[in-house]
Amino acid sequence: MPDKKNSDYIFIRDLQLEMSTGIYDKEKEHTQRVLVNIEIQVKTNKNKLLTGIDDVLSYETVVNEVKALSQTRHFELLEEFCEEIAGLCLKHTKTISAHITAEKPDIIESTNSVGVKILRVKQD
Repeated sequence: MPDKKNSDYIFIRDLQLEMSTGIYDKEKEHTQRVLVNIEIQVKTNKNKLLTGIDDVLSYETVVNEVKALSQTRHFELLEEFCEEIAGLCLKHTKTISAHITAEKPDIIESTNSVGVKILRVKQD
């Protein structure tokens, strides 16, 4: 059961991916830049029981999994991509919840970016 008073997180900010995503023909012809932000609530280290890399969820592992996922196929919707990222995060035993944001910074003029944000909690 998660500690209600103490929370630990790992995060990945502005992971830049070049991937195939979108519903429009022009988006299907070329890859585009997608920025991904991930915040994962993990089991707390309040009692300092975690002392080595094997005791924690490594952000490098998550980055590598997301990079690999982004290259598997064309994603019609960022919502679909975010759901699959959340699934990757939640499969790790140390994970409690995953907050995922995916943004397209180059798709709509006059905006910095547009995108999707989701929060998924592990159901034990």
